Amino acid sequence: MSFRPLDKERFVRGSAKSLGKEYTKERIKERIDSGLERNTKVLPKDRTSKGLIDVNTTKFENAPGLKRWATVENLKNISESYHKAGSITELEQKLSIASESKTFAKKKVVKIEKRIKTLAEIMKYAEQYKATLPYYSAYKKAKNPDTYFQKHESEIILCGGAKHMLEQAGVNIKTMNIEKLKSEYQTLITQREATATNYKKAEKDFNELYRTLEKLQKYFGEEQKSEPQKNKKKLSEQIE
Repeated sequence: MSFRPLDKERFVRGSAKSLGKEYTKERIKERIDSGLERNTKVLPKDRTSKGLIDVNTTKFENAPGLKRWATVENLKNISESYHKAGSITELEQKLSIASESKTFAKKKVVKIEKRIKTLAEIMKYAEQYKATLPYYSAYKKAKNPDTYFQKHESEIILCGGAKHMLEQAGVNIKTMNIEKLKSEYQTLITQREATATNYKKAEKDFNELYRTLEKLQKYFGEEQKSEPQKNKKKLSEQIE
C-alpha cells in the first residue's frame, strides 16, 4: 500500500505490519465512509422563523404539485411553530413578557445614554475649570487686576463660564473629583454595551414571538374562514 504525504511528491510504501492495524485497507475504507456520512449529514430545518407560503398567488393556480408541496411546507411550519409556542394563549403571554422586557431594556439604554452625555459635558467643564482656575485665582489676588485681566482675559472668562456650567449641573466645585468622574464615565460605557446587548436580544426574542403569533393567527384565521365555505358546499350537495 502506498501513501503520499501532503508536502511530498513521491509515494511512500507501507503496510499494516509496519504502520499498525488501523492502516489495513478495510479500516481506511471504514474511516473514509464514516467521514463522508458525517459530512453529508443534513441538519434539521428550523421553519419557525420563516413565514407562510401564500398559495393563493397566480403561480400556484395551474401547478397543483407545487401547491401541494407549499401546503405541506406550511403545515410543517405551523406544526413546529405551534409545538414550540405551546398554545396561542401561552404565546400571547410570552409576547407580553417579551414586550415588557424590551421596553425596560430600551428605557435603561436611554437612561444610561443620557447620563453619559451629561457626564461628558461635566468632565469637559471640569477640565476647563481646573486648567483656568490658577489664572482666576491670580486675578483675584493681583495688585493691578485690570492689567492682569487684559493679559489673561480669555482664561478668566473661561474659568467663570466653566464654574457657572458646573454649578448649573449640580456639581460642587470644592469637592469635585475629576478622576472619580472619569471612572464613572468608563463604568457607564461598559454598562451601555451590556445593556445594548440585552436590548438587542430582547428585541430579537419579541420579534420572533410576534412573527410566530402572527403566523399562527393568520393560519387559524384562514382555516376558520374556509369552514363556512366547506359547510355551504356540504349543504348544497345534500340538497341536490
